[in-house]
Amino acid sequence: MDKTIDLATNDYDLKKHFDFKKILIQRHYHEPTPEFLCEAGQIQQVFLNILKNGAHAMLETADVRKPQFDLHIKSDQHSVYIEIADNGPGMDDDLKRRIFEPFFTTKKGNLGTGLGLSVSYFIVTENLGGMISVDSTPGKGSQFTIRFPIKTP
Repeated sequence: MDKTIDLATNDYDLKKHFDFKKILIQRHYHEPTPEFLCEAGQIQQVFLNILKNGAHAMLETADVRKPQFDLHIKSDQHSVYIEIADNGPGMDDDLKRRIFEPFFTTKKGNLGTGLGLSVSYFIVTENLGGMISVDSTPGKGSQFTIRFPIKTP
């Protein structure tokens, strides 16, 4: 997660008008995190897609509240949970139902292809054997939860 944040922080995009250096990032990593099966490059792509979408969404509410991500990594006996929450505008139920669809985007112009979250869904569920979901309330932000089974010996 931290490597992905470093990558995002150094990827200022003038066209998209967001700068990760201006986003407060709260890390809540519960130690130790058990091993789980994943491919570093793929999971970083998932994290980056979620973080970039969240940063873009938080632009809408940046004049009301300082953009913030809350990141949680925790586990139980069977799974590792990664939660990425933002304090952006949130989503209604119709939007939540569609965000993992290929080519679905809410971004205006040519700022998005609608592939980031659908690719992320495929990576997590098909390639890595995990689950991904979103919880969101309009006006209160969104939280993505990714669950991976713990590697058994």
